[in-house]
Amino acid sequence: MGESSKGRAFALLFFTFFIWGSIYVGGKMIADDLPAPLVACLRCCTAMVPLLWMSRNLRGQKIAPKDWKNFAVVGLAGYFLTIFCIQVGISLTGASMASLINALTPVSVTILTAVLLKESITPIKVVCLILALAGAAVITLGAGTQSETLGIAVVLGAVICWGVASVYMRRLTAKYSPILVTTYGMAFSLLCHIPVGIYTAATQPFHVSLKVVLVLLYLGFMGSGVAQYTWVKCLSVLPASTCSLFYPLQPVFSALLGALLLGETFSPAFFLGLILISLDVALSTWETKKLSGTKSV
Repeated sequence: MGESSKGRAFALLFFTFFIWGSIYVGGKMIADDLPAPLVACLRCCTAMVPLLWMSRNLRGQKIAPKDWKNFAVVGLAGYFLTIFCIQVGISLTGASMASLINALTPVSVTILTAVLLKESITPIKVVCLILALAGAAVITLGAGTQSETLGIAVVLGAVICWGVASVYMRRLTAKYSPILVTTYGMAFSLLCHIPVGIYTAATQPFHVSLKVVLVLLYLGFMGSGVAQYTWVKCLSVLPASTCSLFYPLQPVFSALLGALLLGETFSPAFFLGLILISLDVALSTWETKKLSGTKSV
């Protein structure tokens, strides 16, 4: 794998986590208008539009019968349960707390990839994990959020589900295009999202406005469409455990956008967290380049 490809992958990781950081704020903006399950359903239905367009030249590719179950796991664990739980968690705990809990994803991904994909957990990765979690904790404490026990438990469930999905994504992207993996995975998720969304719309009150429509379009096109594709693309270039170390960037972007769009404030602790996050990313990047150089010798 060339250095330029890895450089592009790291740039895509920053882009991906900026988008994912923003969807917490977007989800909070419409939490009082739409029930969480309905938001998750409409978000993923919207995401199918850009995904179907981007994969239009690849859908004729033959899929090995044994791989369909892997696509199903990606769809159900990654795009249904994860998105459903995160949206519920945002409504219960707030954007910043949900973002913090989701920053624990590197722990689940690193453990699961070590067990299922036999990726090594180096001492530097252990240090990166510590820096990542410490930075995320400091940032969220500085932002000052509520923390209902149920919401935290729900988002923790999302962390585990996404860790499982990332392992299966890693397997699939070794054989298929990332956009194809994302599209088929999202399509599988609709088998659950649509009936849950219909039931929610029929049993719970909701309010639709121009703001709600615009936010839903953003969550669907960018959060569940473009960003999901760039995440899988990164998994096809870099180890899953390395990609997951960028997760703590989510609270950074969530806090910044929360201050700009929702009037949220954060203490100087934010800057300490930013330093820790920066060290985490820099150390992760350095290790990846070092290992690449060693293998090429």
